[in-house]
Amino acid sequence: MASLTLRNIADGVMRRLRQAAGEEKRSLNAQASYWLEASASRWRSRAERDQLFESIQATREAIYRKHGMGSDSTKIIRRMRDERTAHLASLHTKAGRAKTRA
Repeated sequence: MASLTLRNIADGVMRRLRQAAGEEKRSLNAQASYWLEASASRWRSRAERDQLFESIQATREAIYRKHGMGSDSTKIIRRMRDERTAHLASLHTKAGRAKTRA
């Protein structure tokens, strides 16, 4: 197994490393190794990211071909809000008329 020496670690990072190691019942070395492993498992090369983005784009295009582009949800939400506002305004107007008759 390889070894690594780190220098000039920021104080805040070192503080969090110590805290995490204490809470997780690990040594500083074990905690640092754990963090490195976790970070390395999420890291993707540029080629892997490009391939992932191409796959996402191809999937998106297949969905569009099969189901169409869909609708813009912002327009639907705006229409629903306008309808709700109009409805509430009409209720308010009716309530005001009812008070003046009483």
